[in-house]
Amino acid sequence: MDFDDFEELMRAAEVRRAADLEGFFALLLDLIGNASARIRADYFQLPVADADAVYRERVYCYELYHQLRCLWGEFPFSLGGEIDKQGNPHFHGGPYAASVPDLLVHVPGNMDRNLAIVEAKSAKGLGGTGDDLRKLGWFCNSARYFRGVFLIYGDAGESGRLSARVRRPAPDTDFSRILCLYHRRVGDRAEQLQILRAV
Repeated sequence: MDFDDFEELMRAAEVRRAADLEGFFALLLDLIGNASARIRADYFQLPVADADAVYRERVYCYELYHQLRCLWGEFPFSLGGEIDKQGNPHFHGGPYAASVPDLLVHVPGNMDRNLAIVEAKSAKGLGGTGDDLRKLGWFCNSARYFRGVFLIYGDAGESGRLSARVRRPAPDTDFSRILCLYHRRVGDRAEQLQILRAV
C-alpha cells in the first residue's frame, strides 16, 4: 500500500466515523429533549426562603444529568458531569485545558468516540455566552468532540431575539459544529434554536 492509498483509507474511515456519530448525536438530542421536559420547577428555578426563586445552573445541570441517566438505557456512550480534563495529554496547554464542562458524552479513553460537550446557561446568565461558545468550539476542533451543545434554559423571550443575543458575543463561532437548544419553560422539551449568520 502506498501513501496515497493510505490517505484515501484514512479519509474513508473519517467519513464513516462522522456518519456513525451523526446518528448517535440525533439520538442524544432526542434524549436531551425528553430529559429536559422531565425537569421539575424546583430544579428549573431554585426556591429561596422569603425571596423569589432563582436560576442556578448547577442545580439545573445536576437534574438534567439525573433525568438523562434515567432515560440512557443502552446508549453506547458515557455521560459525565463536570469532568475536568487536567492530566489528559490532548488538553495540555490549550486555552480550555483546565475547564470543567457541564456534561460530556463520550467513551472514556477513546478520542474517536467523543460525541458531545454540553454547556448550559440560564436565560438570566447569558453574560458568559462568548466564552462558552469558544470553549465548545475548542473542544470540537482540538479535542475531537463531534458536536457542542449550548443549552439555554429559562424564559428569554422570543427565539429570534435570543438567537441574536447568542450570536453577538462570538460572531466567529462555527454553528455547524455547535447546536443551540432552548428550554423555555418547565414541562417543555428543549428545542433547537436557529442561529443565523450575521449579515
